[in-house]
Amino acid sequence: MKETELYHGTLRFPALMHGEGTPVLLLHGFPDCYRNWWQQVEALAAQGYCVVAPALRGYAPSCQPADGDYSLRAAVEDVCAFTEQLGERTHVVGHDWGAVVAYLACAASPERFRSLSSLAIPPLRRLPRAVLRVPEQLLLSSYMQFFQVPVLPEWWLRRDDFSGVETLWRRWSPEWEPGDFLGNAKAALAEPGVLSAALGWYRQLFRVWSGANREALGWLSRPVEVPSLVLLGKRDGCMSPRLLDHTLNQKDFPEGLEVEQVGAAGHFLHLERPERVDSLLLAHLGRS
Repeated sequence: MKETELYHGTLRFPALMHGEGTPVLLLHGFPDCYRNWWQQVEALAAQGYCVVAPALRGYAPSCQPADGDYSLRAAVEDVCAFTEQLGERTHVVGHDWGAVVAYLACAASPERFRSLSSLAIPPLRRLPRAVLRVPEQLLLSSYMQFFQVPVLPEWWLRRDDFSGVETLWRRWSPEWEPGDFLGNAKAALAEPGVLSAALGWYRQLFRVWSGANREALGWLSRPVEVPSLVLLGKRDGCMSPRLLDHTLNQKDFPEGLEVEQVGAAGHFLHLERPERVDSLLLAHLGRS
């Protein structure tokens, strides 16, 4: 396994890379970092894939845009630029925000991707309405409204050695000891500008009037025309598994959709139960 960089314009995205073969992109979420994919990087590379796990936009000083654009449109454009560098159609696996970006990228440019795997995020197209039908999700998502407040969220997350970040990890994946994974995430968020950039994703999401968000909403309305897999932890304290009751529609996935709930796992299911998740991912990649 080696450290490398992917590029989009002047932005440089640090990444883990390992293996040879068909490329697989692994996209992390919040509050996390690309280095925590190492278990999946090793497992997928051992089965004949070239696995690349880059930092998301803003999650390193070298990939923070001067214009502060942390829109989903910009993140999708990053991923499409990555596929050009990898040189062929790519499998994409996303967790949390990385899953949101993966859904939209596959809807916007299906010709670039061989398959989609979403971890911890239900099918995206019907998710906004589903949230209104699952009352506990409104409470689980309340942190997103808190993140709209200036300055205070940065203070809360960062104080006492990022105790706010630890609170989220433990709330979202209960009954699990994150150990070095949490340490890696804290180290990434402590780099210059990263914490505010990570919150910038949430703050730009609510700018519904922006052209970038209107374009992303257009992609959201499209079907995902690549073979797709959705994995959710049964103990997820961030995204209620009940959302599946209102988001599953095979017509939204004309190339096929498979769904699996992973027992004894929360929001960070790929870190909590790597062998199970890796097995499901490899089976999906092989079929695709």
